[in-house]
Amino acid sequence: MPPVRRPDCSKTATFPPALTSQQHQVCIATAFPDKFHLESFSEALPPVTIPFAKYFNCRPPMNATAPPAVPLDAELQQAITEHQAGRFAEAEELYLAILQAQPYHAIANHNMGLLAGQVGQYQAGLPYLHKALSVNPDEGQFWLSYADGLLKAGEREQALEIVTAAIARGLDNEQSQGLRSRIETAIASTPTAQETQHVIELYQAGRHAELEAASHALTQRYPESDFAWSVLGTSLQLQGKDAFEALQKTAQLAPNDAEAHGNLGTAWQERGMYDQAIDSYTRALELNPDFVEAHGNLAAALQAQGKLEQAEQAYRQALALRPDYAKGHFNLGNTLQSMQRSAEAVACYQSALALLPGDAEIYLNLGNAQQDLQQWQAAIVSYRAVLQLAPHTKAAHANLAAALHGAEDYAGAVASYRRAIELHPDDAKLHNNLGRALQSLDQAEEAIAAYERAIALDGDFPQALSNLGLLQCKQKNYTAAIEYCARVLRLQPDDAQASGQLAIAYGAAEDRDNALKYFQQAVDLAPDSAASHRQLADYYSTIKRYPLAVEAYRRTLELDSGDSETHNHLGVALQELEQYDAATAAYERALALEPKNISALCNLGSTQQAQKQLEQAKQTYLAVLEIDPAFERAHFALGNCYVLMNEQLLALECYHRTLEINPDYRDAYVNISATFSNIGRIEEAIEACRKGLAVCPLWETLFSNYLFLLSHSTEIDPQALYAEHQRFSDTFETHIAKEHAGHSNVRDPLRTLKVGFVSGDLHNHPVPHFLIPILENIADGAKLSLYAYHNNPQNDDITKRLQEVIPHWRQVEHLSDPDLGQLIRDDGIDILIDLSGHTGKNRLLMFAAKPAPVQASWIGYPLTTGLQSIDYYLGDQFFTPPDELGDQFSEKLLLLPACVPFLPSKVAPSVQPAPVLTNGYITFGSFNRTNKINRQVIARWARVLRAVPDARMIVAAMPKSEAPPQLAAWFAEEGIAPERLTFEGRTGMAQFMAIHHRIDICLDAFPYCGSTTTLHALWMGVPTLTTAGPTMPSRAGNMIMRQVELDDFVATDEDDFVRRSVAMAANPMLLGAYRFSMRHRLERSTLGKPKLITEGLENGLRIIWQRWCEGLPPVSFEAPVAVPNPPIGL
Repeated sequence: MPPVRRPDCSKTATFPPALTSQQHQVCIATAFPDKFHLESFSEALPPVTIPFAKYFNCRPPMNATAPPAVPLDAELQQAITEHQAGRFAEAEELYLAILQAQPYHAIANHNMGLLAGQVGQYQAGLPYLHKALSVNPDEGQFWLSYADGLLKAGEREQALEIVTAAIARGLDNEQSQGLRSRIETAIASTPTAQETQHVIELYQAGRHAELEAASHALTQRYPESDFAWSVLGTSLQLQGKDAFEALQKTAQLAPNDAEAHGNLGTAWQERGMYDQAIDSYTRALELNPDFVEAHGNLAAALQAQGKLEQAEQAYRQALALRPDYAKGHFNLGNTLQSMQRSAEAVACYQSALALLPGDAEIYLNLGNAQQDLQQWQAAIVSYRAVLQLAPHTKAAHANLAAALHGAEDYAGAVASYRRAIELHPDDAKLHNNLGRALQSLDQAEEAIAAYERAIALDGDFPQALSNLGLLQCKQKNYTAAIEYCARVLRLQPDDAQASGQLAIAYGAAEDRDNALKYFQQAVDLAPDSAASHRQLADYYSTIKRYPLAVEAYRRTLELDSGDSETHNHLGVALQELEQYDAATAAYERALALEPKNISALCNLGSTQQAQKQLEQAKQTYLAVLEIDPAFERAHFALGNCYVLMNEQLLALECYHRTLEINPDYRDAYVNISATFSNIGRIEEAIEACRKGLAVCPLWETLFSNYLFLLSHSTEIDPQALYAEHQRFSDTFETHIAKEHAGHSNVRDPLRTLKVGFVSGDLHNHPVPHFLIPILENIADGAKLSLYAYHNNPQNDDITKRLQEVIPHWRQVEHLSDPDLGQLIRDDGIDILIDLSGHTGKNRLLMFAAKPAPVQASWIGYPLTTGLQSIDYYLGDQFFTPPDELGDQFSEKLLLLPACVPFLPSKVAPSVQPAPVLTNGYITFGSFNRTNKINRQVIARWARVLRAVPDARMIVAAMPKSEAPPQLAAWFAEEGIAPERLTFEGRTGMAQFMAIHHRIDICLDAFPYCGSTTTLHALWMGVPTLTTAGPTMPSRAGNMIMRQVELDDFVATDEDDFVRRSVAMAANPMLLGAYRFSMRHRLERSTLGKPKLITEGLENGLRIIWQRWCEGLPPVSFEAPVAVPNPPIGL
């Protein structure tokens, strides 16, 4: 948070004016400087008159013969030549060289004195002229030159003494008399010593009004006295009155007085006329290069004009002359701070404080510089020092609050802002900053009140409006957020940042059109701003428009290629597009710029993991944790990697460590539940979901996982299960349903219907195996025109086969729900069918917005969706008998001849004799996924194995070709010897089918029975012993076995399940006979008649469409078909 700033307090505008040299008794110096400075002098001068070429007739005092002249050597002649030519610097060097060798060289001293006067440095020239006269008092020119120098230096009384003495010594001529006359005139225009002493005493006594009156009287009496005008200027300044005319008059009367020009410069500067001030300071420094205050004030004037480099140079010159010049250190610090050289500024302020330890203003600026360097604790110390010296300093309270905020002491920041507000209750900026501190404490309501107070004080305060708008956005008060952000943009219509903030508000409100409009406007307003392009890119990523995000990120990097995080974000977008090589390159570039960018390193591991480079990914995640052991994302990602490596328990450790670090890390709850599910610990999986929903009650993905897992639970009844599905609708669908738009589909009951399928499983997955036989029978497209919306980038040979029978294919995994809904509307879909339900990669919230007039769910999920926006569920009399299950569905039931057809695998081998006939013992089997195999299932299977003591069991489709630790432990608890059990890992389809040759009877799971695996087993001649439960997933085995007229394999309860297994094991010949009838049974059943199911589907879809055309509500019904299904027989 930037500190609250006050106007620059340079302390350089003025210094108290000094009295000119005329206020003091003047003495002739007995020493002279090594050198006087000519570099800054540019005024044209008259030709030099060399003293020995006399310009008046000098009569020697005692006789007419002058002393012999000093011989002229080559050096002196060269110096005189340079002098006469106006090359003063060169002449100065030569004179000084002579005086170094002969300090009492009269002519060299005399000419150096003249030279100083010619450049206006009369005081500097007096020691040279005095020495020349002292060395040769008989040279008349030396008397006159010294008297003239004293006059010009303002030493009038001394000048009169010298010229009078010269005349008395015999130098009485027109030139000497003229000089004495000029001196007397100057003395007559100068206040007397008594008058001078009087005003000095008034000044020293601080009697400024009397000083003004006395000095004003002097100007009346001596209108040409620079002393009188200078004192008048001083008296006016001391009283805060306008002294400009007096100081200007002083400089006119004393053109060679450095202090007069310095004081005039101060007067110009007070009027904001910096060019004139700079001219005056420059003239003062020409007259006196060592005038420290003039250097300082010149620097201040340059600083006021923004000429910071020149100001810095001037301050440094002042400090070189006077290292203990506190104001110089302070003002140099201000200049450096303005140049963003905060570290150097800190050093300057500290030097100033060493000289002025009690100056609050220096402490304040020191704190500001430290805060700019994010030296929060040091800044806090400085601001507290200010408040000890000046407790009511608003800026100190405000800036202390900002430093405390930077140090993450938010409570302290709030207290400091409140103290500042007590002192200045109407300062809108303080209320705005208080709002930010309160917001950091998550005190949203108080922060809103602070922002509103700031806006009440200043209705056009963009920062407060923006802060309030973004906070309202976080509070999901989107209308208010948009209103405030729009006000900012109206105040600053050309401000790209304001446009971007309004876009953020629209984006949060899911108004994508306006969000994109204003993000794009921000880019248009600032086409060279990397930040504007980055915002647009991030939003494209948010709404899953990854190709556009990639383009925008690359444009951002063209403008700022050195931003590590932009490379990282580009990598994420590329990874979403499965462009793994490009994503890897982006992450590596991010890491080259910032080797410890743990987000980019973690994302690199994710890319390796996506490419099945699991060991590399694992090592990458571990490298992240070496840098930051508390980086929860790396623990989570490592857990995911362990899942893929079938190290489920290690994965759980990682997920739990993630939640220890951050209890709100919601994805960890999903993966904990999924991992528990994968090892059959369903109730623990459900409990993880409940904990996650307590943290994130509006996370639809977790809620869907929770419902899916409930369908596997033995601890919930059908009514409670249905109620939880209804709660999903109440939680998510209600507010979406309010936004339903009407449908423009033509209400023609007989036209070709556009039917869309939405699924994340249109690849090698059970869903297509049921779907393809039907789609192949919808051949001509005369009745139905098919569209697919595949919500998964995974495509394979099954996908290609589906694409052959679905003419209109859409990859939609990158689209947001609103964008997908709009695509479906644009395609004009009449009937939209969900094939996922509450399984992975579903788009149920998109269905909640009702993009199609009629919507249904089918195949992918054996329970209700719970959504009111889905009109029908497609089942059959076996799977979804209305009398038994109708009240478990929010949808109406559309009953097909069979819920699904069965498509045998092309790699299935021929049926072989039952293995019991050769083994002499029965072999039970299971191909269910592990999350169907819970503790109760193992207990039931163990009862069977104990009841048939010589039986064996093969548990296939396991994560590894070994006993999963959890299942092995459960079997051991039931007393089943491990040698009776064989575990087979997941395999290819051909090997999967071949395992059936070794199995006599499959034992079903519960309460989520097998379906696809049951059908495959039947095709291989293996029946499944099952029970009929009270829900659709618990009656799948029952439905299939009754469809093929194998009712003997359907038990009523667990005891009956055990009895039937014992009976079947005792009758191996019957098992052998059944084995070779299974394929015939399947082919003769409705499950084996895809054309019949297709007919029912087409007729059923036509009926529900006609009802919509007529404005009739959905109803449950059985789809009519022309030919009823005959008995199978053997």
